[in-house]
Amino acid sequence: MSSVFISGSIAIKTIPRSVEDSINRIIEQNIQIKVGDADGIDTMVQNYCKRKSYINVTVYSIYSSPRYRVPSFNKKYIVVDTDLKKERERQKEKDSAMTLESDFSLVVWDGKSKGSYQNILRAIKNNKKVKVYSQSENRYLEASKVTIDDVEFIYRKNNGYTAKEVVEYLLNEGEDYFQQTRAFNKCLMEQHIIKKENGVYLPMPKYENLFLIDKYKGKTKGIKFNNDFINWVEKWVKEIKPPEELSIF
Repeated sequence: MSSVFISGSIAIKTIPRSVEDSINRIIEQNIQIKVGDADGIDTMVQNYCKRKSYINVTVYSIYSSPRYRVPSFNKKYIVVDTDLKKERERQKEKDSAMTLESDFSLVVWDGKSKGSYQNILRAIKNNKKVKVYSQSENRYLEASKVTIDDVEFIYRKNNGYTAKEVVEYLLNEGEDYFQQTRAFNKCLMEQHIIKKENGVYLPMPKYENLFLIDKYKGKTKGIKFNNDFINWVEKWVKEIKPPEELSIF
């Protein structure tokens, strides 16, 4: 019997009509649905199946009693490594199990959720069939666009890169100008690309298009680096002085 892992961003409040149509086709074929126990898509998919009187559903959880489960559905307890203390990492173990134990994945994504992003990448890397519904585009992405590079681009477009991630990216690309984020940020300040005000990094007006402003509850926390910055910085590091000549080292 084939099975599908359905997941999605917690921020999404309703199941899109196209996704309902997909679930209906899954139900018609009596395909087993694997789903988590979180708020959002997990809960909505469970409730939708309940309304359809479809019980070929298994709810995965890292808790002996799932946070949410329709009583008539099966449940599966996922044992998590006790060394994992952060909730996000613990839940990732559950999502990984659902990906690997399913034939294909259906992800309803807002383009921002890291969990959904990781579910898509994991499916691709494990040669699982995956279908992605984009909330922002209100449609399913073409199969040819569900690639590691395309999904990464969408995620970074909405979330950006931290300074640490930019440095790691450059190192992976063979550019070893910067070994630490402190040196990277200081160089950007010396080159008048960013500035620091009240302990917060901000872009200089000329370079605002290369950054995302990171806010929390309306308050500016700092900056993230967007996809345009990545394209720009790869060229820029080739033009600046070698590390040994920079005053920051």
